[in-house]
Amino acid sequence: MRILSVCFLALAILLLMTHTDSLAQQQSAKVYVMITVTVPLGKLPEYHALAEKELIPLQEKYGFRFIAGWQTIIGDIEETIRVAEFDNIEAFLKARVSSFGSPEWKALADKFDPLMRGAQTRVLSALPYIKMK
Repeated sequence: MRILSVCFLALAILLLMTHTDSLAQQQSAKVYVMITVTVPLGKLPEYHALAEKELIPLQEKYGFRFIAGWQTIIGDIEETIRVAEFDNIEAFLKARVSSFGSPEWKALADKFDPLMRGAQTRVLSALPYIKMK
């Protein structure tokens, strides 16, 4: 989870430095964050329990609005995917920096470290020709 925290912080810094360029590519003001986490197969039940009881409530406390979540069932079956919606890039950056800088996150990161192989985060904007439901 410490590696994950460093990656998130690096992403936030990169976005802060280049966010005017990225706004030119956005299709809408809202942004979506897709987080893909790879979990060892034997650790999936433990990961899901901890995510449900502690991770999701913590991130929601700091402004993440989760709109979807999945687990792959064919192929890379140890992947879990969460998607959160934000009103704009600034709201996302504020939520990310606030949550990852919190003492609760530091305590939670120690619990998640043994449950994860890696994580990938993507910041997205919705396409205007596909309606969100």
